[in-house]
Amino acid sequence: MSMLTRSDLQGTLPELSKKLVPLVKLDHLFALSDQNAVVQHARFSVPYKKEGYAVDDSARALVFAVKAPRYWPDDRLADLQRKLLSFLLTMQEEDGTFHNLMDFSQRIIDEPSAGDHLGRALWAAGAVISSNAPGGMKRSARLIFDRALPHARTSTWLREKAYACLGLHERLIGDPHDQNLLENLRDMSKEILKSYKAKRDSSWLWFEDLLSYDNARLSQSMLCCYELLRDPAFLNTAEESLRFLYQNEMYNDSFAPIGNAGWYSKGGRKALFAQQPIEPGAMVETAAAAYRLTKQPIYQDMARRALLWFFGENVKGVKVYDETTGACNDGIGEGGLNENQGAESTIAFLLAAYEFLESARADGLA
Repeated sequence: MSMLTRSDLQGTLPELSKKLVPLVKLDHLFALSDQNAVVQHARFSVPYKKEGYAVDDSARALVFAVKAPRYWPDDRLADLQRKLLSFLLTMQEEDGTFHNLMDFSQRIIDEPSAGDHLGRALWAAGAVISSNAPGGMKRSARLIFDRALPHARTSTWLREKAYACLGLHERLIGDPHDQNLLENLRDMSKEILKSYKAKRDSSWLWFEDLLSYDNARLSQSMLCCYELLRDPAFLNTAEESLRFLYQNEMYNDSFAPIGNAGWYSKGGRKALFAQQPIEPGAMVETAAAAYRLTKQPIYQDMARRALLWFFGENVKGVKVYDETTGACNDGIGEGGLNENQGAESTIAFLLAAYEFLESARADGLA
């Protein structure tokens, strides 16, 4: 099979696995990885090492690397996990803040700070802690996590807090009775919820006055909080905001993520291009999580449509994911496909495929 269609993503877990699992290849992820971490960018399909590494990409790659063996066992994953965790340790200062950027000569080229990259590092560390990784790796991940968490708590950036909530959710799988972690999750989720209540009105059901990048992570953080804290306010916010986002990311019956050439400001006009894989990827993951929690078919349909964006059901009718190499193109512009195949895009697809299969697995076990 060289292409998924909407009808292909129907059916039971064995049927879904038979269709999707073989199409997911890890070759390009390993091609982008070297002795240090994951190279950020590619020129066409070739890693562009001159532009170095970022915590943003390596953290997300680590989340996938510790989860991937469930569906795509590969002896190379254990080594990749260690390298990526080592990179995060290298990029973190003793005070818990993170540098984000390293050049190819292994020179750190930015100042330490909090931000999206710190939140994503928390997410990755939490995923390691809840995984089957060796004990020494889990202890290193706890060190990273415990040093970084106070910075996420005091941050004013919603996405940083959202990624931190994902990390807390992951860690609480491994440490389910840690009341301090639960209180941290409750405090940060309440701040995200407070922003939603402040920005929401009858026609704009969102956390901010702007729809920009990785939007669904905000709704996903509310789902994570609901799953562990069982406060219905979190579930209501997650569902309402996710449906609003999805409605604004459909165009002529195809999923059309918010474009980065202007984004979508409240009261303004939505940018159709350029569409980046990080957005449909996050939508797949969040809709899959919503389906697992609610069993409402609408969320399964959302996840399917967003996943099919990668396979050609998009406004340009172009395949963004290449199942022969496991590479994902960097998006869709007004002129068509962006032919570069960098880390963010490929990892976005891999995480989406994993979470889609997880939602199907939960459905099969119900």
